Amino acid sequence: MKLFRGKEALIQGTDLIKPLIYTPLGTIELSLAVSSECYLPTHCAQLKHGGTLYQYYYDAFDCELLLCNLNHNLSSPQEVDECWGAVFRIKPNAYHQISTCSFSASWKERYSWDDYGSDTGENLEAVEYENEQYRLHIGTQDAPLIMGKRNQSDMIPKSLDLDSDSEKYSFVLHSDQGIEVPMIQMDSREICQVHFLIAWKSKIEDDISTWLAVDQPTKEILKEEDIW
Repeated sequence: MKLFRGKEALIQGTDLIKPLIYTPLGTIELSLAVSSECYLPTHCAQLKHGGTLYQYYYDAFDCELLLCNLNHNLSSPQEVDECWGAVFRIKPNAYHQISTCSFSASWKERYSWDDYGSDTGENLEAVEYENEQYRLHIGTQDAPLIMGKRNQSDMIPKSLDLDSDSEKYSFVLHSDQGIEVPMIQMDSREICQVHFLIAWKSKIEDDISTWLAVDQPTKEILKEEDIW
């Protein structure tokens, strides 16, 4: 690991596969794009508590993606069938810059949900998807929280500048395809961190447990694998 830290975290290499989450409503893919070009992991390793670390090691940058199941950490109001957390970290290598990049959690073809809608909250940007049997939420940090982290030098590039309410409202992109978080220029002294949470449950009227499950800070995902 280059961008995360943990005690005896990596236990073995695994077959290199795309970071995918299989749900009853279809398959969600976690993706990285740099300067509008999509990149795939170059290495993959199993973590000691069952999670996976995807490593994107390229000449211009290093990126790592932690993907793990969070079912054990959920309190009663958040109890769902499954909850998955994903944390990206990216850093330009020495003498390189990243002009733009984006992180996304998006549906692959042949999904089975038939309705969706925005379901945001304080510090949370989320989208709800459902059919007659299941409800699923994808969530991430909203723009005001991202800007707060930027102001605290907490793994958000200093070049990010969202002055107006309209810029903040439209910064995190969500649609029927999923959620995308774009980022702008960063240099080799900076690390950028973005997370996603995905939770689903058999559909019950007025049940908000999947929404609550995706409304968690990054540290709760990292805690699952004793990583920081």
